Amino acid sequence: RTHPDGSGALFVDVSHVIHLTPSAALIARMLLDGMAPGRLVSILRERHPSAPLERLQADVQLLDGVIGALRAPDGRCPSHVGQFERSPIFSHRAQAPYKADLALTYNCNNRCAHCYNEPGRTSPGLSLAQWQEAIRRLAAIGVPHLVFTGGEPTLHDGLPDLVRCAERLGLVTGLNTNGRRLANAPFARRLKRAGLDHVQITLASHRSALHDRTVGASAYAETVEGIRNCLAAGLHILTNTTLTRRTAGEALATLEFVHELGVRTCAMNGMICAGGGRDNPEALGEAELVPVLRAVQERAEALGMRFLWYTPTEYCALSPVELGLGAKACNAAEYSICVEPNGDVLPCQSYYEPAGNLLRDEWPTIWDSPLFRRIRLRRENPRVAGLDERCYECPDLTLCGGGCPLQREARRKEALVHVREGD
Repeated sequence: RTHPDGSGALFVDVSHVIHLTPSAALIARMLLDGMAPGRLVSILRERHPSAPLERLQADVQLLDGVIGALRAPDGRCPSHVGQFERSPIFSHRAQAPYKADLALTYNCNNRCAHCYNEPGRTSPGLSLAQWQEAIRRLAAIGVPHLVFTGGEPTLHDGLPDLVRCAERLGLVTGLNTNGRRLANAPFARRLKRAGLDHVQITLASHRSALHDRTVGASAYAETVEGIRNCLAAGLHILTNTTLTRRTAGEALATLEFVHELGVRTCAMNGMICAGGGRDNPEALGEAELVPVLRAVQERAEALGMRFLWYTPTEYCALSPVELGLGAKACNAAEYSICVEPNGDVLPCQSYYEPAGNLLRDEWPTIWDSPLFRRIRLRRENPRVAGLDERCYECPDLTLCGGGCPLQREARRKEALVHVREGD
């Protein structure tokens, strides 16, 4: 995508990004549009007559080689293809989101007690045509990746049509689901034909009794069958498990179970501090999560699986870097946004404070809203963002970003309650 200042971002499977200067973005765009390198050099000479011919030829050759290598991957990390300068993570300010979660509905056929959706949160849903317009607007903004979520997105009758709409616009699409409707194999195949790229299925446990107890429904058989059907349909699939006091002790067994099913990527997260997850006694603290994550990471490596950890934490309490899980930070209001069933735009799918409406408001008023800017600029202005004073000069702030804003706000409210009660 090209930004208003002429710079650009080259996304590779929306999991890697190469940041481009204005001149590199222009070259990449023309090459991707099919222009021959020789013709492109001639155009660049006309635009930049003082630039040395050898330099122009070298720049075009470099970008052409990179694009060719990315089209025929050889296992190398895409960001290491070509002689690019590597920038520190989170050092490039996003000029538009990398991903948008589309909460098609808040209806769900499970009843997870820890669900981050606020109980009773309802809103009039967009029509199919309105959702299609929302997708077109996100594509025009430059968002390359959409994830259909909820609630339970498979309960929305227009899901296949929305996947197809995004596919026609060249967007990568994913689905976050409990997997129950995917127990219908033709439905899974229909989503694959529509262009769906990846599916994440929530699996609470490898044991049916614990899974069903956790999700509040008799769902295990359908969820596991949904996993099998996605694999059979050729969809890229991963599972996600929320680590709670009930499920954490069986995390290794659950990992091994999905490996036996044929899944090669597994994700886990801590309880989200929103909705039913706020003040939930099943939530694990950071110190309790550390040994679980160490064990899961070690077992995943032994099985040849990729393990993803989602929860942003304060590094002084739990450092994913020290655990070998990679740098993690809250990406709300910058790398990721959420669109609610009525079109309202949230910083993330758990932060229920709209910054505007995608169909009614101009995008710049949403992107540059006080709410989005406060969250996005927390490293530059930690005080304004509400970070704890101990974060201001912390050497880990650049990576950490202060952890999850929801958890921080909940902790502050709890402290105020204790003050009022005289504790």
